[in-house]
Amino acid sequence: MTTTEYQLNLYTGTSKNDWTNAIHEKLNIRRRTCTTFIPEKISANDHISRNDVRCGCNRLYREHSWDIIDGDESKWDRMQHTKSAYNNAYGYIPNTRTHYIRCDIETEPDILAQFMLDVWQIKPPRLIMCIIGGAKYFKLNERLEREFIKGIIQVALKADGWIVTNGFKTGVVQLVGEAIHDHKVTNPRSHITAIGCSKWGATKNRESLILKKSSMNQSSVHLSKKEKGQQDLEPNHTHFILLDDGTYYGYEMGDYRTRLVNEISKYNDTNVPVVTIVVEGGPDTLSTIYNDLCMGIPVVLIDGSGRVPNLFANFLNQTAAMVKRDEKNNNDSTIWEKIIDIENSEILREFFHRYEDEIRQGLKDISKGSKITEEKIDTLLKYFLFCLQPTIRRKIQIFSLDSDRDLDDTIFEAIIQAKKKKGLQTEAGLNREQLLQLALAWDAIEIAKEHIIKDDLSDLSLQAKEKLFFEALILDRPQFIHVFIKLKFNLSEMFYEKRTNSPWRLKWDKLAKLYNDNDKKKKERLYLFEKCLGKNQVNSEHDLDRVLRKLIGDYMKPIYTRSTVSSFEKLKHCCRNSHMARVSDSRTCLYKDNDENESEIPDPEEAEKEVRELVYRDLYLWSILTNRIELSKILLNHMETRICALLIASKIFRSYFYYASDNESKDVICCQITQFEEYANECLKCCYNFDEEKACEIAIRRLNIYGGVTCLQVAVDADDKNFIGQPCCDQVLNNIWYDKMEPFQSTLSDKIKLILGISTFGILAPFLVTFRTEQSLLNYTFEEDRQINGIKINEIEEEKKQLKPITNKRLNDHGINYSDSYMWRSTKYSKSYLTYLRHLKHFHESPIVKYSYNSASYIIFLLLFSYYLLFNFEIPTDEIPSIHWTEIFVILMVTTMLFEEIRQFLCQENRSMIGKLSNYFITNQFHTVILVLSYLLFYIGLILRFTNTYSEQAFSAAKIVLAYDLEIWFIRSFVFLGIAQNLGPKLVMIRRMVTDLFFFTYIILIAMIAYGVVSRSMYNFNNETFPFDGQSIFQNIAYPTYYLMYGNIDGELANLDREQGSSTSIATHILLAFHMLFVNILLINLLIAMFSFTFQSIQNQTDLVWRYERYSLIREYYDRPPLFPPLIIITHVIELVKYIARRHSKTAQTKTFKMIGANRNVDREWSEFESYATNQYVRSLLTNQPLSIAALVPSKEQQLSSDMTNNNQQFQSNNNQSDTKLLADEVTSVKKVIADLRTHAEEMNRCMHWMMEAMERVKMSKEPRPNLTSTISTNS
Repeated sequence: MTTTEYQLNLYTGTSKNDWTNAIHEKLNIRRRTCTTFIPEKISANDHISRNDVRCGCNRLYREHSWDIIDGDESKWDRMQHTKSAYNNAYGYIPNTRTHYIRCDIETEPDILAQFMLDVWQIKPPRLIMCIIGGAKYFKLNERLEREFIKGIIQVALKADGWIVTNGFKTGVVQLVGEAIHDHKVTNPRSHITAIGCSKWGATKNRESLILKKSSMNQSSVHLSKKEKGQQDLEPNHTHFILLDDGTYYGYEMGDYRTRLVNEISKYNDTNVPVVTIVVEGGPDTLSTIYNDLCMGIPVVLIDGSGRVPNLFANFLNQTAAMVKRDEKNNNDSTIWEKIIDIENSEILREFFHRYEDEIRQGLKDISKGSKITEEKIDTLLKYFLFCLQPTIRRKIQIFSLDSDRDLDDTIFEAIIQAKKKKGLQTEAGLNREQLLQLALAWDAIEIAKEHIIKDDLSDLSLQAKEKLFFEALILDRPQFIHVFIKLKFNLSEMFYEKRTNSPWRLKWDKLAKLYNDNDKKKKERLYLFEKCLGKNQVNSEHDLDRVLRKLIGDYMKPIYTRSTVSSFEKLKHCCRNSHMARVSDSRTCLYKDNDENESEIPDPEEAEKEVRELVYRDLYLWSILTNRIELSKILLNHMETRICALLIASKIFRSYFYYASDNESKDVICCQITQFEEYANECLKCCYNFDEEKACEIAIRRLNIYGGVTCLQVAVDADDKNFIGQPCCDQVLNNIWYDKMEPFQSTLSDKIKLILGISTFGILAPFLVTFRTEQSLLNYTFEEDRQINGIKINEIEEEKKQLKPITNKRLNDHGINYSDSYMWRSTKYSKSYLTYLRHLKHFHESPIVKYSYNSASYIIFLLLFSYYLLFNFEIPTDEIPSIHWTEIFVILMVTTMLFEEIRQFLCQENRSMIGKLSNYFITNQFHTVILVLSYLLFYIGLILRFTNTYSEQAFSAAKIVLAYDLEIWFIRSFVFLGIAQNLGPKLVMIRRMVTDLFFFTYIILIAMIAYGVVSRSMYNFNNETFPFDGQSIFQNIAYPTYYLMYGNIDGELANLDREQGSSTSIATHILLAFHMLFVNILLINLLIAMFSFTFQSIQNQTDLVWRYERYSLIREYYDRPPLFPPLIIITHVIELVKYIARRHSKTAQTKTFKMIGANRNVDREWSEFESYATNQYVRSLLTNQPLSIAALVPSKEQQLSSDMTNNNQQFQSNNNQSDTKLLADEVTSVKKVIADLRTHAEEMNRCMHWMMEAMERVKMSKEPRPNLTSTISTNS
């Protein structure tokens, strides 16, 4: 045969020669055609033309090839009378762009597998689902149809699976096609591979699929009507394999589809799981089930879909107990471990003889409507009994709507059970890896733990474990992550590189892949990471640090890159030093020892533990940034530093709130904020209930793993008032407020002593005030002191020389260390003298004393400022000094206070200038306005005072400016009242109300101007006493209308009464009435309502607001120098000298509002305590049923009461045990009665079946007898 040029219907981008060469040369895929015309047997009375007689292949004579011969045989045989021929049908269907190929049914399946995967380049599957079943008379109830469609689509998407059907638009295949279409409409980016393995001869309009000569017009192909034995191809499939056996019509393909999918599953040694799903179906479906089970393919039956699945479900349940009992009682149990083929069907028929008649009748029932013989029934019976034998039935799973499992779980369990029975020892590890990948795709953790993992992953390679773990992260499978971590999977070496005698190094490519490989997550509305990042990918560690700084705050040091310290940063008096990382080059300082070399590498085991915490931190931040909430809870369960992690999550979501584009997303984010804040609060409560002192230290400790932040710092920035309002945080702030003094100064005598100490500038304080005196040292003996504090002893002169202890302090001096009290020791001074000096120093370092000094200084400043404005504000003279001493003092006070404000601005935690400006001026705008105006007006007034001295009127401008400035300084004095619990919230109310008033003023201003202009235009038009200038406009329009708001209406009425009876006067009266109604009644009452709402909202949480505001005040005075203005300038000079001295020093440390451990042991102690105290609560989060703190950590009163009731509980437990025993006996008896009822019901079912058969034989009714099925479920 010569090759003819064909117009190929190939998809765009594929070369014409690729298909042609692959089909005709490399793979030699051909078609099959009939070669011998053997007509069907026809009656002698039928006068039919030769052209109308059909061959045994169902073709007409004219439809055969030109080289056809007439056969002498009486019976047509496919093997003898057909041959392979040149393939002339392949390409794609133009309307749907569905790929298809016609192929000889004798083509080896491995050739088609190669063609599909290499030529068509279909994405290799991880699962192949063959869907078989009903084509005619097919109907599912609505609920079953919905569950079936949902399960099929979910499985295909989860496992990147192929759906393989017969490809015809009828029955269950049509239902699957509609489901695929609906999914494409709602998810256009999603792709499902659906392959139709169809019969070429049964395809309608198959002529249109044949490649035509180039001169042939494709539109001229005649589309015939559907004839019997023909079906339309389902248009939603992506590929069609059209099997050609040389015949037309008919759907019989034998076991080719089974062999094809089995070959695809083994292609390139991939071992892809295959499963067959049966929906309804008749005799042909039963034959297909038999073929699949023989090939080792598991089968899932959709119970309730009709015919074959219902019949199987019925007898699988009926025979389950019998099979189980026989396996248990049979001495030769190996008989059931082998597969009994249908050639030995006598064994199966003997075993299931009790049910043979029922099964035979059931087979007849499912075959109604088909021309089937008794011989065929016997064959189907053998198939059916073959499937019921114990070795085979394990591969059959039944999905029912009454079960608690979804269809996808049922399919997965069928695959698992089939794989378990294969026993391929050489491929056990490979099978486990594939099954785990499927389990990940399905998120079937329970089935995976029971059948695959089994608390052991040792047989998997490290590369396989890492691949599975990474896939679990990407697919957001928190339970799998939890199992991997519990099985001691080494996360450290997966994300960090271990180096000999060097710090561990972060494998950035792994972490970057996590952030960038989020295609599925990017489709979610709550995935806001890219919007915050500003680009599609995280390209470097700097990008990630930038995002974290943007979301959390720039007070957080970079945790993935080395922080660079500029000259400006060095200028800060409270700057934090940047140290080299000790265990990781992520630049995170886990600890810093004063007495150790920075280059020292810690113990390898300890370093690995700390690196593991870094991995949990990295994954936790990734899960929060990419909105994997449940995964973050799993990771939190394995972390140690949990409270700060939860607060950081809350802060990230609060920042995400402003990136959300719709209200629904914002509502979800608000819920997440509240959720993580609540978790943090509960964790802190757990710590506080275990140990109050350590819990307070944890709340204010510096966490280098999170960029040197503290829990309180993040909570304040996240506006988490509930966290700040916790008793633990309240006690922390109270401890810092009093510092080394005893924090409980609550009695009147203690307050008087404290006031006397402050009044005497601390001289009497060491004698009057109670301090935290050496509680950790005085209670020890000398030997204990020597062991604890490391006293160095010269062993030779032990009793001759004076001993000098070197105390290993728990906390660094440049941080908060109120709980680290120790004695000063010296050989020159007495112990009492040293104690006095130490207490005097501690007294002046406490924030309460600094606050008192500054308050007193500010009061003196206001008095002197008021005095010189009232009595000594005169034009400067030529004398020296030219101004009064009070004015000089005020100028010094304001200038030194301005220097202090500059110092506070520079010493903020924020690392960038933009962050400092934002935090200092924008965060609290009311405070900013007052602050800027106070200094700005003062220096403007001061300039005017010394420049406008040429006249009294010009000099008065300076007095006006300074007078207004004095008013602002008086208002600023309110800040000193914020420490008072009763007055602090009231100041917050005032600030909020001023904000409300500012916006409300705009409305009132419009109403005032409207009335003023309109009224004056009517009765005061073109008046000579009303010239057009600013002063006149204010006097005639602004002032009168403003005072109308306070009810001052007499002047307005007097002006209107001058022209009584005029139209303008009457119109103005009406306008005045409306204005008074609108402003004085409506707007004023609205303003009162707004104030009431603001008042009530703050009043309801007075304590929370006060504690929240108190944090800023205590922090400010903690950082302040001990001296007060104007003496504070001395401290500023000293600090400047220190800065110059330590500019190039590497060990310089400055004060910070954080508690810093003196060594890594302290940090480890804090972390271990936090982990232990919060373990039980965090674990309860995994069940989505958080326990109450009372249940987790009982209070002391509860513990005492529990001791008192132990005997009573023991007595009750004995009674409960006896009650439980009686209840167990009753349950056993009930079970026995149920078993008897079940047996009785089965017997009645058989009797009813016998009676219906008897009635049918005597034809007592014209209606066919109903099919009586057993509804008894037997637990296997």
